[in-house]
Order: sequence, then C-alpha cells, then structure tokens
Amino acid sequence: MDRTIASAEEVEPAWLTRLLRDRRIIGGDVSVDAVRPGQGAGTFASTVWHLAVEYRGDPPAQAPRRLFLKVTSGSASPSEFAAKEHRFYTMLAPAMEGGPGAHLPIPCYDASFDATTGAAHLLLADISESHEAQSQPDERVGRLAVDALAALHGAWWDSPRLGRDIGRLPSLEERRRDVANARSATATFFDRCGDALPARWRRNYERVLDGLPGLYGRHATGRNLTLAHGDAHLGNYLFPLAGSDAGSPRAAHMLDWQFWHPTIGGTDLAFLIARWEPEVRRGLESTLLRRYHAALLGHGVTGYSWDDCFDDYRLSVILVSVFIPVWQCTLWGWAPNLPAVATVMSAYEELGCEELLGRSHV
Repeated sequence: MDRTIASAEEVEPAWLTRLLRDRRIIGGDVSVDAVRPGQGAGTFASTVWHLAVEYRGDPPAQAPRRLFLKVTSGSASPSEFAAKEHRFYTMLAPAMEGGPGAHLPIPCYDASFDATTGAAHLLLADISESHEAQSQPDERVGRLAVDALAALHGAWWDSPRLGRDIGRLPSLEERRRDVANARSATATFFDRCGDALPARWRRNYERVLDGLPGLYGRHATGRNLTLAHGDAHLGNYLFPLAGSDAGSPRAAHMLDWQFWHPTIGGTDLAFLIARWEPEVRRGLESTLLRRYHAALLGHGVTGYSWDDCFDDYRLSVILVSVFIPVWQCTLWGWAPNLPAVATVMSAYEELGCEELLGRSHV
C-alpha cells in the first residue's frame, strides 16, 4: 500500500479490506468488519501490536484472523536498518519462495518505508498460536535454529546476486577502516574495564587485532559466501510449540531482518552458539555444527567440507563473538560485561581459534 502506518489505530477496516483484496486474499463479497488491537509493546527500536481481525461475509480460510504490526519511527532506530528490513520483506523474501528457506520469514501482508522520515511498518501474520520464543538453549531449540540457518544459507549459497543487487561486499579500504575501528574501540574497552579485565583476555584481544587484516582474506575469496541474518541470537527465532501435534508447523521462523548481509555462514553460527554458557555450548556445539553442515549439503551445497565449515565457525568466533562485548560497551554505552567476555573467551580458547591467526585465508 502507499502509506506508512504509525500506530495500530491506523489499521482501519476499510484500509485492510483494500489491502487484502489487492492481494487477492479475499474477494469483493468479503470485507473487514473490525480490527481490534491488543496493548502495544515497546521493543529495542520499535512498537508492536497483536491485532484481531473480524470479517463481514464468508472469509476464505487464508484470510488472516490475527495479525502482527511492527512500527518503527525514524527517531527510534537508524533508518538504514528499517530500510534493510523493508528490502528483505519486499525483495529477498519473495525471491526465496520455492527454495529451502521459503518458510523462514513470517508471511508479510504489507511493508512500507518512508525514506524521508525513516519511519517504517510491517504487517505480518501472527503465529503466536503455533510458535513461541525460547530464551534458553537446549537440544531441540538448537536443532531447529541450525536447521533454519542451513535453510537460509543454502538458499543463497554462492548466489551471483550477492554483492551485486543483494547487499554489497566491503572494499579493501573499508576493511582497513574496520580494523582501525576495532583497534580504537578495543582500546576504549580496555580503558573502561581497567584492571578488572584479566591479562590473558587482554592478550587474546591484542593477538586478534594483530591478525585481523589477514583474517578478512577469507571473505575476499568470494567463495562459499551466503546471505547471513546478521543478528541470529536465540531471541530472533520463533519455535513451534513443544509437544504440538504432528500436523502442526515444525520449523522455526526468524525475526528482525535489519542486519542481513552477504558473508560467510559461520557468522550466524557464532552469533547463535558461541555466546551460550560454556557448559551448554560444550554439550551441544559439535552436534549442532555437524547437523548444520549435513543440512547444507542436503540443500545442494557442494565443495564445502566439514573442515571448511568448522574453520568458518571458528573464524567467526574471532571476528564476531569476541567483539560483541566491545561494541556493546563502546557503541551502545553499556557497562563492560565481563561475564560475556568470559563466555566468548572460553569458546575462543577451547576451539583453538588462535591457530587461525597466522594461517592464510585467501
């Protein structure tokens, strides 16, 4: 449609009727009689509502009875993120239809982004009766999450569109700036931590910073790249209800597509797994990584060995996981989170990530 919605009250019956008719979900003999919003809830950068929809006439089975509205104001979040999520639902999600990742995005009925104000809205199916959030990792949740990532990555693996009309790959000069920014942010992080940061962890960071230019060579090869979600922590999935009937949806959906970009698949795996508490990670990591790799091959990926997959995961622990506490502190203004550093340093050390620092990745 041609307008950006700012609140649930703007989802009026006449407007929703036109929308559903334009998409051929309902016919001319059916109209929306009422839209009843629940209480709005604020999230990190948006406001969301659950909407109940009532009809006049005999609506078809595909007519939505429940909708989910997400609204972002230009002041709540950088407009580039709203623009990327809008582009995902209007361009990337339709391109995934019929492929291995077709089920991942929640069905979207309308998406709008105002480039002038940075405001945006998404009108999605409300799947809360069949799916739920999970905050604690376990074997079932881990399996469903890595299956979702394998489906996403398999759908875009080495696509010729990556870095062309689907995102862009950083130039060498941009990578140099990334390294300089990481050095500056880590120095600030060290200052804020003071003596509370153990010397061993400080040395790990220093070695990683020295190795960053060579580590980015893996991405520059242009091989075995895919589309990453970019924020694949556990909170950005909705999982099928445990114990649901065999005929119910059995796959996880993924949320919040503001950070997608072309890169190595290990980026999402590290974001998901490497930040789990060490005892949980140790119990699930190997099995889940093996499952992910097998699923990739099942989606038609070739020429990507288990060793390649494991190295990309370890590389991403270096490039992504160990720096998350740094960015949270220096960009978001959080207090230094030393327990989070302990968690990611445990993964870094136990996985032998340091051996990658001196290896050629070209």
